[in-house]
Formats: sequence, C-alpha cells, structure tokens
Amino acid sequence: MLGKPKQEIIHLSSNSFSTMRNLRLLKISNVQFSDDLEYLSDELRYLKWHGYPLKSLPSSFEPKHLFKLDMCSSNIQYLWKGIKVNFEELKTIKLKYSHNLVRSPDFTGLQNLERLDLQGCTRLLEVHPSIGFLKQLTVLNMKDCKNLMIFPSNISGLKSLKILNLYGCTKLDKLPHNLVELECLEELDVGGTAIQLVPSSIVQLTNLQKLHFSGCKGKHPKTWSSSLRLLLFPKRNLDYKGLLLPPLVGLSFLKTLDLSDCNLLEGAIPNDLGSLVSLEELKLGRNKFVSLPASISNLPKLKILCLEKCQRLQSLPQLPPETVFVGAEDCTSLETMSNALELSTSHAIALHFFNCNKLVENQLGRKNSLAVVLLQSWLQKHSNPSQFHIRLPGSDIPEWFDNWSNASSAEISLSPNWLNDEFMGFSVCAVFAISDHSDEEIHCAMTIKTGLFKFSFAIPGYTTVDSDHLWLAYLSRCMFESGSRDRLSTSKHVRAHFLIIGRDKKEWSTSCVKSCGIRLVYKGNVEYYFEESSGSDSAITVADDQQNYHNSCDLEWMSFTEIHMPDILQRSSIRKPYSRMQQIFDDEQKNKNSNQVLDFNDGKGDGDVSYNEDSYPAKKRRNKAG
Repeated sequence: MLGKPKQEIIHLSSNSFSTMRNLRLLKISNVQFSDDLEYLSDELRYLKWHGYPLKSLPSSFEPKHLFKLDMCSSNIQYLWKGIKVNFEELKTIKLKYSHNLVRSPDFTGLQNLERLDLQGCTRLLEVHPSIGFLKQLTVLNMKDCKNLMIFPSNISGLKSLKILNLYGCTKLDKLPHNLVELECLEELDVGGTAIQLVPSSIVQLTNLQKLHFSGCKGKHPKTWSSSLRLLLFPKRNLDYKGLLLPPLVGLSFLKTLDLSDCNLLEGAIPNDLGSLVSLEELKLGRNKFVSLPASISNLPKLKILCLEKCQRLQSLPQLPPETVFVGAEDCTSLETMSNALELSTSHAIALHFFNCNKLVENQLGRKNSLAVVLLQSWLQKHSNPSQFHIRLPGSDIPEWFDNWSNASSAEISLSPNWLNDEFMGFSVCAVFAISDHSDEEIHCAMTIKTGLFKFSFAIPGYTTVDSDHLWLAYLSRCMFESGSRDRLSTSKHVRAHFLIIGRDKKEWSTSCVKSCGIRLVYKGNVEYYFEESSGSDSAITVADDQQNYHNSCDLEWMSFTEIHMPDILQRSSIRKPYSRMQQIFDDEQKNKNSNQVLDFNDGKGDGDVSYNEDSYPAKKRRNKAG
C-alpha cells in the first residue's frame, strides 16, 4: 500500500511495478508518474487507486482474477479501449467523482459485474449500450452525471437490477420506454432531472419499494421572457411545467414516494393515492397544491408525511391511522386540520407546524389552545398512549398547565399518593424564540429530573422561526417506570428544564426559553378538560375496562429521536448533545447547596440526583411570554 497520511505526493517512474509480477492487492494514492504507467500485475484481485493521475489503465493490463476496481476521484478519461474478455470475475467498478471520464467502458466480457458506481462523473456524455447485457448488475449509481442526456434504451437485460440512481442528471428528460422490464427493481431515484412525464408503465414495476422524483419540475419554457427572468433573478423559481403523474394503482409494494419540489398544482396528485397500501413515507414538500386528496386517509401504513413549504396548502384531511410524523413547516396558508387525528391509532406522534400562523390564529378567541385540544383528543383515543409532540406558533403557556414559570425551568411537588392507577404520564411545554437565525440547526432539549431522562428535537435547518413558538409534549408513565417503579413512587419533586444547544454542540443558552410548564396527567382530568373544551355532549369518554398502564406498557425509556422519524430528526447530530447536556446539569448541581435529594434512578444512571429547591423561580402571574 502506498500513500502518505499528510497527502504528500509520491513521484514514481513509469516502470515502478514491473517487477511485482505476483501482486494481488494494491491500495495506493497521491502518486505521480513522469510518464504513462507501463505495467500492472495481471494477478491483481483488488485495485484501489483513488486519484489515479493518468488518462487510462495500461493497455497490457489483463487481470483475469480482478474482482474489485476502485478508482474514485481519478483523472481517468476511459478505463480501456475495446473489449476486455478476461474480466469474468470483476464484481465492482467504482469511478465516483472522476470528473474527466467522458465515456464508460465497453462492458462486453464483464458478465458478472454486480455494482457500477459512476456518481459525480460530470463530463460523462454517454453510457455504452453493452450495459444492457449485464444480467448480474444489482446497483447502478449515476447520481450527478450532469451532462448525461440519454440513458441507454436497451436495458431489458438488466434482470437483476435492484437500485437505479439517476438523481441530479439535470439534462436527462425521459426514462427508457422499456423500464418496465427491470422486473427486480426496488429503488428508482430520478430526482433533480428534467423529466416531466412519468410513463404509465412504471406501475408495472411491482417490486418497486422506493420512488424518488424530488425536484422534477420539467423544463421551463424557452421564451425570451423566461430567459430574461433567469438572468435577472437566477434563484427565483421559474414557471416550470411541473411533473405529470400517471395513475398509481399497481405499486402495491411501494414504501417511499418522494414528490417534493415537483411544482405540483391543485389536482396534480392522483386521486388513487390511497391505493398505495404499503406506503410508509410520503414527501410532498415545496409544491403548490391547495389541498390533499381525501384518499390519503386510506393509506394504512403511512407513518411519515412531509409537507414543508407547501405555501398554498389550506387544510389537512384526516391523517392515516399509523401516522407518526407530520412536517408542515412554513405552510403559511394552512388554516384548518379538522379531525386530522380522528383516525389515529399511533401510540406516538409528532406534529411540526413551524410558522403556521394562520392555523393558530383561527383558534384565537377560544378558551383552549390548539396544541392542548389536539393532545386531549389524541389521549382520549388510546388506552396506552406513549408520546405526543407538537410545535407551533404561540407565546402563552396553555391554561391547562397548572405548574409553570416565566423562566427556563419549572417544577412540581408530588403528593404521597400521586402514583396511582389513574396516573397516565407527564405533559410539558415551553415557549421559545430563536432570534439569531443561521444555517445551523438549533437543538432544544429537556431533562425531566426524575432520573436521567431526556429528549430533544431539532428545528430543521431549512426553516427560520420568525416568532415565539410553543413546544408541547406528553410522555407516558411507562417510560419512567421501567426497572424503577418503586423509586418513582417515592419521588417528591419533578423538574423540567429547557435549553437551546447550538449545532456545534459547544454553545448553549436558556435565554431563548421564555416560559415553560409541567403537569401530571390523570384519566380524570383528561376527561373533564376535554368535555369542558369541546363545549358539547359529543366528547369522547375513556372506556371503563381500560387497562392498568403499568401492566399494559412494557416500553423501555427512549428519547424522542429514537422514534421512527424522518432524516431531519434521525441524524446523529441530534443525539450528540445528550452528553453535553448531562455535563451542563452535572456542573449545575455541583454549584448548588443540596438540601433535598430526589431518590430516583432509571436503572441506567449513575445514582441519585440532587438539587436545591430554593434556586427555582417563584410562580408568577400568568402573562404572555416575553
């Protein structure tokens, strides 16, 4: 293996490998030659040469046992000329980010090739038609091949292909007519291409599980006025024609459908959307429709619905029963979500309504906040609810919270018999404002100090919070009881503490948290409050035979980010602040004089947690935060 850790260039002669006749493995980088390379061993099994400096491999190179060729970020223009008949064992070719590659090799003789990676080969103009005869090929990655205009039409021989990635091939404007013959295809990504018309035959790809069209707007009209607008306003969205979708009946195994940023207008989403019986994730953000098809309620397995920046969307229909996450950030025209949770059977759910001011304004004048109404409605429908989270505009702590503070922490004193069969869990909330906007994600984390329990959420980097927002959450009792119910029952205080953690994990602050609240949730006060808030006789009541919560919940404590959520909530950067948070709280406790000890441990912590109750702010008159 040749290469230096400091990226220093090694200078070799053109015949440096001429004596290495039995070389089996070569991993090399940062090498320059005074002339063309004359020789490489035909005994090579594995060749990894990132940054290969020459235009092609030696013409005499015939490694009949080579199974992997990895030449990413190379200067290569073509691998070889003509047909290589002795490459029968070659399984993988990786040429990612080889920006000078202008054409792919002739694949004749590579009948056992399984993976071909040409991602980022920005000068690649064509793919050799012999690719259609690679019967063993399972993965073809041509992401960001920006000059590729035509994909080979003769692909009927790709009988094993499972993944086809053409994302970012910006000049590609149509799919092969015989795409349907890829009978094993499971994932197709044509996002960011110029494709406008989706062939109706696509529904015959019965094994398709992931289908991505993100950014497929079609070509914008080539008129003098549009060209002038492009010159004057290069970042402005021009009048693209938008993606034209066929009926979707037939895609019964599809799990992910990404139609974000496709310039979809009202009525562009097929009414038979509800026929996608296996769909789990639906991405519709950055489109121009006003409403969603009512058939969306018929998607029995849908868990994730992304609607960010659909600025014309006015209402939400009933959500499918298994929905776990709804992201409607910056849906500035959203006004109603009537009975959105009516069908919900999910035991954990998160709703993002950042900057949806109209949605909240329609609730003004009513006694109860939208967040509390949705929580109450959801709690009424479940015998063992787990977690509920909602984020939306708001500057007041809802009146439902009987323990609150105009600060970043709040506490509640527990009576001796607080932990009984009627106890359901804790509900917490906070009003926060982010005044210093940047491209960094902001983390808002909370620790409930009945042990070392903590969870957080991240404000998505693509949105800007323009005003005060409310975070309201519910956490069921079973999350706190696992392995330590006896200690939980003897606890005397519970404290909620909110803070803001920067994306770099180094800076944190409580100044952006304006107020917060915490309350115990019992079956009785849920029923009473829900009946009071509904103002009618139609309030839902809890069944008499409701199971004991401790016996019916066997969930281990988990942070909110461990729920199955979209990538924006699953990144490792969301979880990393936990150690920083624990350090913050540990330092905080060291600086206090402990006169009470909370005798509680979650079975995973380091011991008892101490705090000084005199350090907490006194309860103040309720007013608007800030």
